[in-house]
Amino acid sequence: MLSIDVGSKQVCVVQGSCRKDNVIIDSCDVTEYDNEVVENGVIKNRPALSFAINEIIKSNRMTSKNAVVTMNNSDIVAREFVLPNVKLQNLGLIVNNEMFRILGDSSGHVVDFVITETKSDNTIAVMAYAVKKEIVKSYYMLLKELKLKPVALEVHANSMSKLLSNTTINGNPHNDDNIIVADIGYSQIAFHGFSKGRCRFNRTEVSLVQEFVRELSSVYRVEVSRTHLENLNFSMDYEYESTVISDTCKYFIYRLSEEIQKYIQYIMLNTETKKVAQVVICGGIASIKGIDTALSKQMKLPVEVLQSVGRLTLPRNCTPTKLCNAAGALIRL
Repeated sequence: MLSIDVGSKQVCVVQGSCRKDNVIIDSCDVTEYDNEVVENGVIKNRPALSFAINEIIKSNRMTSKNAVVTMNNSDIVAREFVLPNVKLQNLGLIVNNEMFRILGDSSGHVVDFVITETKSDNTIAVMAYAVKKEIVKSYYMLLKELKLKPVALEVHANSMSKLLSNTTINGNPHNDDNIIVADIGYSQIAFHGFSKGRCRFNRTEVSLVQEFVRELSSVYRVEVSRTHLENLNFSMDYEYESTVISDTCKYFIYRLSEEIQKYIQYIMLNTETKKVAQVVICGGIASIKGIDTALSKQMKLPVEVLQSVGRLTLPRNCTPTKLCNAAGALIRL
């Protein structure tokens, strides 16, 4: 099956399969596009997005016709409910009623849910999501235009929860720990909090990367691209070509660490374990050399770039840093 992760600056396509919650990726690729193509998860230029996806599929000889899309949008409504353990059909009616009560309108959204935990008192924990119908329709039409069979529309929060819950991250189990996973994109930063192996919260903030890129562009007097960002170096002993660039990079690390600290405090206040063992970063910015060390020094806490996931098998030319959302979307519960 194909899994397509649509971001604000780039699209990632993977081809793979999932068996018993274990994901195997056969091939993957990422391509960048202009800001005007996708904005806050909303497709603004479908022909351009379709062309970018089709080029990845053709150049990597991906043959599957079944496809799932994963995306993020700040207007997605997510709620966790603890409900009676009833038949699935009845559970769906209860979830819909609860979500439409929150939304105040049943006509403009598509609601779906996943069961996250079965409790000992004959209740279940459910995570429900509501996405605007026009967004769902636009991605359906995108897949039809690509001559692909739509399987599902995923949201990043659920993709990451499925991929990283109850497994090892960078070879380490986190069955007794709190960890924060920060997916740092160009327009949004998604924070995922895990406690004792289970996802406890997902939050999305406006990314600091956009402002950082504008500041760098002003200094360099050229438009800063993804290549420029990936060639930066946040290592402590790196000598920048100017004090202005050095100060700009250091201020970005300071502000990013402050954002992460908010969710470190949040998970400690809302879980039994009153400390965070580690912060894991992924997304395009995570590929900048030395960013993990710089953040770790700033926060005085272990910070690692996402390198491996226990349930995820990748080909040699792929790393999970940029494709974790697409990989998680292959898990169909």
